[in-house]
Amino acid sequence: MKDLAEGGMLVSHLSSMGQILSKSLTERELLASKKLWRVVKQPTVLRALLTFLLCFYVGIPLSFYLCPWIRRAAVYLHFIDWPLQTLSHPEYYGLNCTKHFFVETSPGVLLGVWHVPPAGSCHQTANLSSLYHDDQPVVLYLHGSAESRSALYRRSMYNVLTRKPIQAHVITFDYRGFGDSTYLSPTAKTLEEDATAMFQWLKKYVPASRIIVWGHSMGTGIAVRLSQALAKDVANNPFAVVLEAPFTSIADATRTFPLSIFHRKMPFFEFFCSQRTRHPDTDLNSDDRVSAITAPLLILHAADDSMVWSEQGRRLWDKAVQGRPKNLHRPVFVELDGKYGCGHRNIHKAPNLSSEVMSFLRSVEEYNKKKQSN
Repeated sequence: MKDLAEGGMLVSHLSSMGQILSKSLTERELLASKKLWRVVKQPTVLRALLTFLLCFYVGIPLSFYLCPWIRRAAVYLHFIDWPLQTLSHPEYYGLNCTKHFFVETSPGVLLGVWHVPPAGSCHQTANLSSLYHDDQPVVLYLHGSAESRSALYRRSMYNVLTRKPIQAHVITFDYRGFGDSTYLSPTAKTLEEDATAMFQWLKKYVPASRIIVWGHSMGTGIAVRLSQALAKDVANNPFAVVLEAPFTSIADATRTFPLSIFHRKMPFFEFFCSQRTRHPDTDLNSDDRVSAITAPLLILHAADDSMVWSEQGRRLWDKAVQGRPKNLHRPVFVELDGKYGCGHRNIHKAPNLSSEVMSFLRSVEEYNKKKQSN
C-alpha cells in the first residue's frame, strides 16, 4: 500500500511538473512570437507608409500628367453633383417662375437649360416669347466647375441678377457632362462649343446688344474664349462681358486651388501639374486671350477669395487695359471687400454688388449713345 501511495504521489508530482513546463513553454513561445511580430511589424508598417506616400506624392501627379481623362476630371470636376436631384422641376429649388427645357447644340448633344425671368415679371409664366416683350438685359450665365446650374450659390446669384435694380432675364445651362445635359466628357473645345451654341440660339430671340455674357470661375475661361471669337464680328458682340472670380490661367489657379495643397510645394509640381494644364483639352487660359475682347468688360473679385486670389483678377484686368484700343469702353475692375465673406463662390453676399453692376451697365449705355451720336 505504501508503495502504491508513493507511486501515486510521484505521478501527481510529475503531472504538476509537466503542467508547469507546458505553461512555461507556452509563455516562452508567446513572448517569442511577440518579439517576432515587433520585428516583422515595424518594416511592414513602414513599407505601407512609404507605399502610400509614393502613390500620393508621385502617383497622383504622374497620373495627372499622363492621363488626359484624369486631368480633365480634376480640372472640370463634372462628376461631382451631389445631392442628386431632378433639374426638370426648378420650383423644387425655389425658382417657381422658371422654365426648364433642352437645347440641341450638335447632333446627339442636348443641354439642360433654365430661363429665370426678372422678378418683376414673375406673375407671368416664363416662356421664350417673354424675352421679346421688354428691353431688360439677358444674362447668359456660364457656371464654373463641379455640380450643376442648381447649386445654391449659383441660384443665389440668379436672384441678385433677376431682382431690382438689375432685373435681368437669366439663361443658365449645364455643359455636356454636367447636370442633366448629355453625359460626355468635356474638353475646353466642347465647353466653348456649348457656350457658342447657346449664344447663337439666344440670338434667335434677342439681339446681341441685349446679351450679357457672365462667367464664374471656370466659366470665365469659357466666357473669354467665347467673347474672343465673337469679337471677330461686330454684329455678334454682346452688350457686355462680366468675369466673376476669374483666373489668369489654369496653371496659375492650380497653385492656389485647395486640391493641390499637398503637392504645390513639390519641386516637380510645375512640370507635372501646372504646365500640363496648357494641354488643349484643359486650355481655358485667359491671360493670352482677354486683350482680344472688344465688348465692354467688367471683372469682379472678392478680396478674401482664397481659391483664386484676387491678384489674378487684377492681372487679367491689366492685360485687358493694355491690349485694348483707346476708343473702346475701358475695362472695369471691382474688388469687393473681404469683410462680406464672399470668398470664391458667394460674391452675391456683397451688399454693393448690384450697385456696382448697375454702375457699369449705365456706363456702357452712355458709351454706346456717344458712339452712335458720333
